[in-house]
Amino acid sequence: MNKVEFLLTNPEFVRWVRHPDKDLDTYWNNWMEANPDRTEDLKFAREIVAGILFEEILLNAEIKDELLAKILKESNGIEKENLKDPLKKKSLIDWFNQIGQIYKVAAILVLALAMYLPNFLHKNEASEGLKSDQVLWVEKSTAQGEKLIITLPDGSKVWLNSGSKLEFPEKFSETERNMSISGEAYFEVKKDSLRPFRVESDGIVTTALGTSFNINTKDNSLLKISLMTGKVSVDKKMKSEEILLNPGQEFQFNKQQNDQWVKDFSPEKVLAWKEGKIIFENASLSQVVETLEDWYGVKFNLTNAEKVNWNFSGEYQNQILDNLLNSISYIESFEYEINGKNVELKF
Repeated sequence: MNKVEFLLTNPEFVRWVRHPDKDLDTYWNNWMEANPDRTEDLKFAREIVAGILFEEILLNAEIKDELLAKILKESNGIEKENLKDPLKKKSLIDWFNQIGQIYKVAAILVLALAMYLPNFLHKNEASEGLKSDQVLWVEKSTAQGEKLIITLPDGSKVWLNSGSKLEFPEKFSETERNMSISGEAYFEVKKDSLRPFRVESDGIVTTALGTSFNINTKDNSLLKISLMTGKVSVDKKMKSEEILLNPGQEFQFNKQQNDQWVKDFSPEKVLAWKEGKIIFENASLSQVVETLEDWYGVKFNLTNAEKVNWNFSGEYQNQILDNLLNSISYIESFEYEINGKNVELKF
């Protein structure tokens, strides 16, 4: 079997290209270390599979069936020719190069569809044998009131907001840069056209080459991906649908309703946390308290707040909690007391 053909017909390889995870990264990174002479084959096969899955979403089921029938008919003719003259026997790659472009697309579709059948989703025995050599993953997290700047192995930078967690490999592979985020983070990605930069968050995968974007999963019901520069693609794991974002566009996904949309956003508001700003816009008392607890790492206790109805707006930058509460109290009329990590508000 041709070396590239071996990869193209390997379901775990195709799944790794489309939806990488820690186990698949571990297996294929170890595979490349064990087969350094096959790295170029792997990269070539990866490009083919990437093209496969892009074309798949453009064709409906009727066209796929028609093209598949043509492939089978033409491949049958090639086999008959090979039987007449064994010296002319062709490999799968030779056959792939012989057929027309539209047939190639269809062949790719058939392969891609086969890869996602349930019985192909299990790990193969070979990957089990490599668990002892797993790639080391790094976890960086912040508590409430903390923020962190992280430099990734490729030189990309991540600003991690409070109450957030980032997981990434200690060393990126030669073909992928994969990680996951919960909470909120801003990414400045170092350009590398050969290694896509992928961030998973709540089952949504954001892919970039060289760009800057913000991911926010803090809201239990709403995920937001906001693009500042460059371009990114956003898609759900194990599904073929893909959305391309341009600068100034924000992808939103309602986790509870399983609904999604794209809208414009204000970069100033989205990145306020990164610049040390707190921006309130028609915020309720509970929204103000939740924001301040997360920002300063404190716990609020409210007295006589049952009938309080706030619609508060304001902007504060690099303010200590005492000064901020003092300013708000002039507008909303309350008394406060700060005792270490506990804050009392009396109305």
